[in-house]
This record gives sequence, structure tokens and C-alpha cells, in this order.
Amino acid sequence: MTDVRATAAGEPAPTFSVVVATYDRGAHIRPTLHSVLEQTFRDFELIVVGDGCNDDTMDVVRAVGSAQISTYELPANSGSQSAPNNLGVARSRGRYIAYLGHDDIWHPDHLANIADTFARGAAPDVVASGCVYHGPQKSGITFVTGLLDGEHPPSAHFLPPSALAHRRDLLDRIGLWRDPHCLSAPADSDIMLRAERGGARFASTGKVTVHKFAAGHRYLSYLRPASTEQELMLSGVRRFGPPSAWDFLVEAARRQGRYMTMKHFDYEALGKGHIYRQNRSNKGLRRPPLRELAGKVVLEQTEEARGLDWHELEDAFRWSGPSPRPHVLIPFKGDCTVYAALDVREGTPDEILDAISVECEGQSMPHVVTRSAPHIRRIELAFPLNPDDYTVLCISTPRMFRPSDRTAGGDTRLLGIALGDIEIDVTSPGSS
Repeated sequence: MTDVRATAAGEPAPTFSVVVATYDRGAHIRPTLHSVLEQTFRDFELIVVGDGCNDDTMDVVRAVGSAQISTYELPANSGSQSAPNNLGVARSRGRYIAYLGHDDIWHPDHLANIADTFARGAAPDVVASGCVYHGPQKSGITFVTGLLDGEHPPSAHFLPPSALAHRRDLLDRIGLWRDPHCLSAPADSDIMLRAERGGARFASTGKVTVHKFAAGHRYLSYLRPASTEQELMLSGVRRFGPPSAWDFLVEAARRQGRYMTMKHFDYEALGKGHIYRQNRSNKGLRRPPLRELAGKVVLEQTEEARGLDWHELEDAFRWSGPSPRPHVLIPFKGDCTVYAALDVREGTPDEILDAISVECEGQSMPHVVTRSAPHIRRIELAFPLNPDDYTVLCISTPRMFRPSDRTAGGDTRLLGIALGDIEIDVTSPGSS
């Protein structure tokens, strides 16, 4: 992989090329970019590659106005980070390639710790930083990965790209990022497993310098992007300083049994492209077609992946959780107000139904809870449909419960409401 750009430009190549693949992130990409531009280790270039963006993301990136940023765009959306990462690597000049998700945040000394780790010891090919996976906002879920040691080898653990850097020539030996349609494993797992099997030497900084806000854990995150969590985290790392100030998150993960538990499994059993399709459903990139609402419809619960907002389908209903702010997709459009009745099945505690609130596209909506049958309660409300887009409801459940706290059986899931059919009509109940 000859360094053509460095030779042609007649300038020294940087130590790091930071590659950020992005798709329709808009202004929400800014906290991520700033977390790179505020690195204490300054010898880097930042390469942002748009994956066929349909919005103003690339204009936002260019408007940041840093000489360290270069931008490239794929002509059409490829559907994953593989193609934009490969383009970023092809345009890179650095000795090392570091990756960053367009919705993740680095500590200011992330690259400094990576550089120090490359410089010492047995000349590693790949360096992993400690990474905190933050569950959906207010869920209290904290995973930690990337802190590799003798007890936790790289062959066993999932290492998110935002926590990784590798020698540029590693990809000459193992090949580029692969098309996820043709893989059983996630593309980011595939490339690191190939590196490990190809004899690559791994090392860890031993410090948490990455905060990951996985889009796949947040249902509809690509349909309704947001950056509140990232802005708060960027403010936090600016204010509280070194990684040691965040050890409480590592301890939280240990208490929850989520420390170094993100492990590889038998991907082949799922079939090629399964995880790719599942992740697209989680993020809201794979969804039912948008239709005009002409009259009353009933939306039944379906079994596609919905991140950490909703558990799997059980007898025509789905429990919300562990996110306390699960989202509901309404796949209809129209310039009108509609009336909806959301069936809530038996088993949802009254104290949870009493505490819920409902939002439509971020705006609070009045609602009432009624009983429509012996074993069914209903959340009834009116809300405006978007005239040209999907409408997204959010049912906030500040109180949640674990079945094992109420009955024997060992079910430790965090649950909110059991949602069944959703009836939507352009006329209110009882209207003629």
C-alpha cells in the first residue's frame, strides 16, 4: 500500500490517519469531530468519508474548517462502514490507521495513549484502548471492552473500531474490510478475527479512552439522529480530564457483570448477512414502507430487531426494555391528526402504567389509560402525523421491573410495558 499522497505532496506523513465513516449524521457529527481535533497528540490527519449521504453531513464537516480534515464521498450508499473505511484507508498517509464511529467520543489523550503503546514492548500490529459502551440514555447499562490481558485475549473479545488502531501495512497482509452482505460475522469482528488468525500482535493501552454510543442499541437512531449523549460526554471529558476520572464506569460494568463480556460467538450459525440485516433494523434503516393513512389500520407487533428498546416478540406482544424510553414507529404519513389506541397486555404493573408519558417527535402528548377487555389496557391519545415522513412516538417508562423480583424463575430482564396491537384512525373513538 504505497504512500502515494505523501510522496506527491512532498510533506511528511502523519503518525495517524483517523478514518471516520459517516452516513446522514448532519450536524450531530460535530461532537465526534471535536473529540478528534482536541487530541493532545497532534500528529494526525482526519479523513471523513461519506457513505452516499443524502443530507448536509459533508457540508457540516467541511464547515469545521480544520486543515487536518479531508473529505471524500462515495457516489451511493453501501450500507455499512466497510466501503467508506476502505476508501479512507486508500487515501490515508499515516503510519497507523485509527477508526472512530461518527457517533462516538474520544478522550483528549486517546491517540497519545495509543502512540505510547505502539512505541513500547513487542511492536504490536494492533492497539486496543479501553472502551465504555453506554446503553440507551437513562438505562444505566454500562459495558466495558478493549482492556486486553492474559485473562482476556483478543481472539475472544469484540473490539469496536472506535477503540482500535493498527499498522497501515496490516491490511496488506490480511486484506481490506469486507462486504457485510457476504459475511456471517459483523464486518468489524471479521477484520479483527482475520488479523488475530493471521498472526497480528495485539496490545492494550490499559486505559479507557473511548465512549461508544452504539446506534444498534438505539432503535430508529438513523431515522431520528441525535447528539445529546455525545455532547454531554464531550463536555464531561473536557471537564474531568484523564481516564482515571472515569474508573467509576469500569466498576459499574463489573457490578453489572458487563466487564469484558462482549465476546465473539458462532457467527456461522446465523448465516451470511443476518447480523448486517439485523443491525439495519435496529438502527431504523430497514423499516416498513411509508404509506398514506386512508382510514383505520391495526399495526400488529412484528419480530424484527429493535435495539434495546424492545424485547423479542412473545405471543403477539413485546415488552419494552431495557431502555426506559422505547420508540414506536408509525409507518404512515398524512397532513392530519390521528387517534391511536395502544394495547397493553396483562402483566404490565399498574404503577408503571400510571407513571408513563408519551411524546410524538419530542413533543409531550396527553393520553389516558383505559380498560378495553379483561386482560387488556389501552393507552389512548391523539397526535399529528408527519405529512411527508414517518412519525415516531416515545413511551417514557421511568419505572421498570424485573420479573424475578416478583416471581420465582430467574428472569432478570428489565421490563416496562407489554405492547400489543396499535389501532390508528383519522377519527376519534365513538365518532360516526
